[in-house]
Amino acid sequence: MKHGAYILSESRVKQFEKEWLDGEKIDLITTTFTEGFHDFVGITWEPGAGTDTKAKSLQRTFGQTDRQMIIAYEFAGENRGNYAPPARGDFDGKYRKFARSLVDLGMGDSLIAPNHEFNLDWGSKSAMDEPENYRDGYARCVREMQSVDGANFTFCYAPARNRLGVAPEAWPVQSEYWPSGESPPVVMPSFYDAGQTYPDDLSSISQSELEKLRDEIWQNKHKPLLDMWNDFATARNTTLGFREWGVGNDAYYNPSGGDNPEFIHRMFDYMRNNNVEFQGYWNAESAGGGSHRLWPESETNLIDSGNAWQNEVLVDIGSENETSTETPTDDGSNSDDSSQPTNLGNYTLPAQGSLDWHIPLNENFASIEEDIKTLNERLEQLE
Repeated sequence: MKHGAYILSESRVKQFEKEWLDGEKIDLITTTFTEGFHDFVGITWEPGAGTDTKAKSLQRTFGQTDRQMIIAYEFAGENRGNYAPPARGDFDGKYRKFARSLVDLGMGDSLIAPNHEFNLDWGSKSAMDEPENYRDGYARCVREMQSVDGANFTFCYAPARNRLGVAPEAWPVQSEYWPSGESPPVVMPSFYDAGQTYPDDLSSISQSELEKLRDEIWQNKHKPLLDMWNDFATARNTTLGFREWGVGNDAYYNPSGGDNPEFIHRMFDYMRNNNVEFQGYWNAESAGGGSHRLWPESETNLIDSGNAWQNEVLVDIGSENETSTETPTDDGSNSDDSSQPTNLGNYTLPAQGSLDWHIPLNENFASIEEDIKTLNERLEQLE
C-alpha cells in the first residue's frame, strides 16, 4: 500500500519527510484543483507562486522522483455539476491539453480523480441529477487523457462517504466512450471519523464514555460503510483507495471523535486487510473552521492521532522506498554523481549506463563455481 498526505509545496514535502518519515520519501501527495483550468496551473501547489516557479517545483518534486500526485481534476470546468458539455465532447481537447501538460512535467503517472465527491450537491446540480452525463463525461476524460503519448494515468472514482451509494448509471466503465482495455477506476470515497452520532461537545461526556462511543461508532457505522464501499469496488472488479480521510478536532463543523488514535489504527488495519491501493491523509484545515491536521505538531491538537499515523506509515514506507531513487534536480538539491562507480560488497560496479555492468558479477560467480569444483574434488579424495 502506498502512503500519502495533503501537502501544498516542495519545501513542506521535504520538511514532512525529514521530520516524520526519517528522511524517507512519501509515495503520494494529494491536493486540490481550481475549476475552469485545464492544465497544470489549476493544481493547488506553491500557493502564490508564478506559473514558471510552479512548473519547476512540480517537475522536481514529482517528475524527477518516484512520488506521485493525486489530482482532483474538475473535468466539468467552471460549472461544476453540469455534465452535459463533457458528455457531448465539448471538453475533449481540454482533457488532452491537461494530460500533455502533466506528461511534459514528468507527471504522466499521476492519479486523477475527476470531480472528487461528485455525488454531493455543488451549486444547483450534482452527478446524481444526470448520472448518464457524468458517466459519459468521465469516460471521455479518461479516453482523451490516456490518448496522449507518455500518459499512464490511474483514474479514481471519488464519491463522498456520506452517501450510501451512487446511481448505477454513473459508473463510467459502462459508457460507450470508455477506452477498450482501460482498467476500471479505483473506488476512492472520502472517509472521516465524524457524523451526527458524536456529541457537539466531546467534553460533555467522560473519557470512558467517549472511548465506548468511539468503539460503537466504528463497529456500527464506520466499518459497515467501509464494507459497503469495498463490496461496491469488488463487484466492479477494482480496488479501494483513500485520498481524503482522517480524524477531526472538536471545532470541526461535523461532530467528530476528536483526537482518536484508535480510529487511525483501525483504518490502517482495514486497509491492509482489504488490499487497499493507497491512503492519503487529509492533513488540512477544514472548510468548517476545524481541522484534520496532524502535522506540524505545533499546528494541531490531534497529537495522539498524529503519532498513530506516523507509526503506522513507518512500518511500510522505509522498506518500500529502499530501492527508490531521485533524479538530480536543476537546483542541485538532490544531485548525485552518477558517473562514479558504485561499491557493492566486495566488488565495484561501473558507472550507470555502462553496458558491461554485469561482468563483475559474472566473474564473481565464475570464481565461486571454481572453488566449489575444487572442494568437491577434495571431498572425493577423502572418501
